[in-house]
Amino acid sequence: MEQINDPVVSQFLRDANRFVASSYWAISRSASHIYISALPFAAQDSLVYRDFKPLCSGLVSVTTFGIDRHGSHLVATLTGHEGDVHSVAYSPDSRTLASGADDGTVRIWDTRIGEEIMAPLRGTDGRVFCVAFAPNGQRIASGGDGNVVHMWSILTGRQALPSMSGHSGCVRSVAFAPDGNLLASASDDHTVRLWSSVTGQGVTVMNAHTDWVLAVAFSPDGLLLASASKDMSVRIWNVRTGRAVGDPLLSINGPIACLVFSADGRHLAAGTDKTNQAQIWKIEALESTPISIAIRSHSGITSLAFSPDGSKLVSAGMQNIQSWDPHTGKEIPSSSFPGHADWINSIKFAPDGRSLASGSVDRTVRIWDVVNDSHGATQPLQAHGSEVSSAAVSPSGTFIVSGASDLSVRIWNATTGQAMLPPLLKHTGFLWNVAISPDDRLIASASADETVRLWDAKSGESVGEPLRGHSGQVNAVAFSRDSRWLASGSDDKTVRLWEVATGLVAPFGPLSCKGLVLAVEFSPDGRLLGAAGIQGYVHLWQTETYQQARRPFRANPGVVYAIAFSPDSLRIVTGAVDGIVRVWNVRKGSQVMKLNGHGATVRSVAYSPGGEYVVSASADKTLRLWSAKTGTGVSTLFGHGLWVLSVVFTPDGWSLVSSSTDATIRIWNVETALTMRSQAERDPRARLGSAALDDEGWLVGSSGELLLWIPVDYRGHMQLPPCSMIIASHRVTLAIDDGIYWGDEWTACWRDGPHQVA
Repeated sequence: MEQINDPVVSQFLRDANRFVASSYWAISRSASHIYISALPFAAQDSLVYRDFKPLCSGLVSVTTFGIDRHGSHLVATLTGHEGDVHSVAYSPDSRTLASGADDGTVRIWDTRIGEEIMAPLRGTDGRVFCVAFAPNGQRIASGGDGNVVHMWSILTGRQALPSMSGHSGCVRSVAFAPDGNLLASASDDHTVRLWSSVTGQGVTVMNAHTDWVLAVAFSPDGLLLASASKDMSVRIWNVRTGRAVGDPLLSINGPIACLVFSADGRHLAAGTDKTNQAQIWKIEALESTPISIAIRSHSGITSLAFSPDGSKLVSAGMQNIQSWDPHTGKEIPSSSFPGHADWINSIKFAPDGRSLASGSVDRTVRIWDVVNDSHGATQPLQAHGSEVSSAAVSPSGTFIVSGASDLSVRIWNATTGQAMLPPLLKHTGFLWNVAISPDDRLIASASADETVRLWDAKSGESVGEPLRGHSGQVNAVAFSRDSRWLASGSDDKTVRLWEVATGLVAPFGPLSCKGLVLAVEFSPDGRLLGAAGIQGYVHLWQTETYQQARRPFRANPGVVYAIAFSPDSLRIVTGAVDGIVRVWNVRKGSQVMKLNGHGATVRSVAYSPGGEYVVSASADKTLRLWSAKTGTGVSTLFGHGLWVLSVVFTPDGWSLVSSSTDATIRIWNVETALTMRSQAERDPRARLGSAALDDEGWLVGSSGELLLWIPVDYRGHMQLPPCSMIIASHRVTLAIDDGIYWGDEWTACWRDGPHQVA
């Protein structure tokens, strides 16, 4: 084939290849969505977008905040795995990518078009934790739950050798020696093993670690092997002798999850997902006092990769990919970018240095362009970096408080969504719940560190000492209506009362429950305190005496995650593990209504201030509004990309505030939610906003019609009515014209007719 020398044509072909790869699912399912879906979401600086978008009308307009345009840095999202992706590996020619996942498969992908090139390689021994390409590109090694190492042939799609047995624990990491003759494996049995990659026979067992070995890596010259362990050490081994070189490297205070050699073999980097730290050692200094450089990431470090030219060290953790200067340990912001919708387990540079691959808990593999970076990656907006477990709205309606697994409490302006203060950082464990005092002055936070903390809502300063007394993680907090008392519920099966003014535990209590306490709530009239949790019972106490108001009643055979009183305090609504919302008569403890509709656990419930509606939040990624009078579902709200963990009405009842595992907080317009369904036929915005998002990323209309395909990297971050605002590291908004073209009308999107395609 004659080589194309025209740089414009070459660039167009590269952009066209990326356009197809990044929107493959839309294009392969429906040709019309080349224009309806793929073109609007394409990178705006690509020649495909510049040449074809002006020729079209009636398409959605896409605006991104804190995230690159689809198809810009993100070249392709590879979907197909049915479980967490633990490991990715490039072939030596960079054209093929292997991935291993919880679904027990190793999948092989063409990196240019994002398609699988063969049937999945499937063993019979459970999850796949690690994959590695042989230097000749013809074989792949994998390891996982079965305590064995598999060797697969790319040519046949079958095992090339009998399974390599010897480990007595899960195989966490595999690596080929540079010459391809040896294979190293790391295991939960505390050992590292060397195997002949030609015969599959064991060669050496290295057993100095005292806990799980999580990673292994050969030096580029093949003379050294490094291993990282949960015992918080990195060890260097002489490959020829199998003996340790020097003392263990103990510069990181935490289980070491990953390690990697630089391409020139002069540096070794290791990281931990517990302390957010990485360390880079100079290899020539191992025999003496190790010389090292420390790196501190925004989140736990689950994987590391040196660029082939050695200029960057890239780290992955919760959602984001960060780049560092390996010589100084300083971040390179222009080369860092938002990654996945969940934890990233593995990252690898392509040998040609042009791309980076990542595998995630969100079940996807993504390929990133790391060369065409003239303007730098878009930096994420200020927001939580991990799942937001709880959100609360101040009684004045002026600010929102949230708590997240990044150990921070944050305060947001309820009108603009902007952060009002820096993160409040004192807790040392997961933040489970936050509450705001009725007088707007104080914030309470409940944590897995077994404490409750009070914060000044205006200054963000910690108020007094942490409230200690629980002997298990604290899951819930609630202020009394007069702001005098604070109730907390814990894994220790108790509810404790604290005097807010003094921080002292109340003379009454602790109040015992039948199981772990996940929810606590004061009734609006201030006369009752309710609690519920693991055993499914609802407990009620009178606040005058803190004696039981009635015998506990069982609201669910399993776990009750949430409770909320009606405004008149006569009813209580519960959300439970079976996905059913139930309404109870408080005095009788009898069921009044049973609200069916959610497809998974209900994590949060609330009554509207006027008592007309009940809202529920579920692990099925939706919110549902119900008539409190009839129990009829009146609206389903789609938009969150993962479990919805909390929901609350604003004091005026006009809006809802929800938080999710997808690291976002969403504000929803209640009136729009209630009227959207009836307006869907005549209002395109309402039609899209009321559409359900299926597993392949399609917004599907009420009759099953495909309305719009949403790229994986945008799902969970789309702002569509009735969602009026998103507080997140990135968000995507759509502008929709009344003349938008869908279905059979799609050809009318061409301004002067289809002949312009030519």
